[in-house]
Amino acid sequence: MGSDLTAAIGQTIDPLRLMQRVTDRTVELIDAADAVMVGLADALGICYVVGTGQQLAHLGTRVGLDTSLSGLAIQSGQVERADDTETDPRVDREACRRLGVASLVCVPLRRGQDSIGVLAVNAHRPYAFNEGDVATLTQLADFISVVVGSACDLSRVKSQLLRMSQGTLDAAHLGGLGAASAQAATRYMVSVLNPDTLDQVDSGDRIRSVIDDPDMLSVVFQPIFDLQTNQVSAVEALARFEVAPYRAPNIWFDDAARLGLGVELELLAAAKAVSYIDRLPEGVDLTINAGPEAVLSGRLRKLLVPSSRIVLELTEHTMVDDYPRLISALQSMRQAGIRVSIDDTGAGYSSLTHILRLAPDFIKLDRDLVTGIDVDPVRRALAASLVTFACGTGAQIIAEGVEDQAELDTLRNLGVHFAQGYHLGHPAPIGALAMRHAPSSKLHVLDGTTA
Repeated sequence: MGSDLTAAIGQTIDPLRLMQRVTDRTVELIDAADAVMVGLADALGICYVVGTGQQLAHLGTRVGLDTSLSGLAIQSGQVERADDTETDPRVDREACRRLGVASLVCVPLRRGQDSIGVLAVNAHRPYAFNEGDVATLTQLADFISVVVGSACDLSRVKSQLLRMSQGTLDAAHLGGLGAASAQAATRYMVSVLNPDTLDQVDSGDRIRSVIDDPDMLSVVFQPIFDLQTNQVSAVEALARFEVAPYRAPNIWFDDAARLGLGVELELLAAAKAVSYIDRLPEGVDLTINAGPEAVLSGRLRKLLVPSSRIVLELTEHTMVDDYPRLISALQSMRQAGIRVSIDDTGAGYSSLTHILRLAPDFIKLDRDLVTGIDVDPVRRALAASLVTFACGTGAQIIAEGVEDQAELDTLRNLGVHFAQGYHLGHPAPIGALAMRHAPSSKLHVLDGTTA
């Protein structure tokens, strides 16, 4: 977990961004300002660490505590203003010339009784700021101090958290805590700052554990029936995860896609599914789910052997940015005998775009379109139009999510070619497939008896 947690800390805690927002908002608030910078004080003087505007190239510049208006603001605890840095004896004239500052307002920043730095509001012309600007910044001084002080505190905490997550914090700093306790403390702090980030870390750990140990992923198969012959024509391979607590497979794949692990997880599931193909009866094809990124990786094609019995069901976790490249990759797979099915048709615009661009062999009706099709004329009309479209393009329709006989009869009457769903057969391990609604099925279980 160390590297993931370290990355999470970097994403969750960004002190410089917090200070950057202070300078960004201040330059918007004070119309005359050309630049705003935050300087942090130490024994050597004041170092400007964050800024907005025309002085960004001068970040890292130091000025003295005793020879600058910034230093005077810190010592006096008051907002200080210089209308002309060429004539005001309180300013560091050479530093102002280097920075291109002709007029200046400095807001002291304090944490309790301690001075931590200054907010310097600059303009490249003299007499840029008025009493209203000074009054506004004076009123905001306490708030700005709290924000910048919080950023400094977060920077210290971040440094400690990074060392804890990397296992580099020494025993004195751990205060007698063991590594496990230190990690628990780190996780606690990250969870308080951003629970979503910690959830992503945990999701990544779970997904990588499955990729590293393929036995944690199993495959079940759901039959797809030919509605003309009432026989099983194919089975769809569906991944299941042997990890507690239970999470639905779609959550696993969605998380993996979001974390950049989608292709690895899909390839693992595909490899598992293909390993069972020789245990399916002759004439029964294998449908495998994968997204465009897995297709474009080139690695999926190598797994899908023998190709002539495989249907690739194209799912989508991300938008397709390059259809010509995807079409080319699919064409290569088709030349090897692999057929293509488009998933979730009727569920949204993207699936229809896939159909128009990719010319699939199969069009799969989404279960939301199938559910209640026997009583809903709108669903029937849409399904009928897709059947007509498929006939005109040489594709065939597969209806998924068939839950009862009335839906099945309606689909058959509409001319739908294939169907799957709980009414026809539940997903099951290869040795326990049962087709109770298809007595003429040719699919057999491993003991050789008819299912």
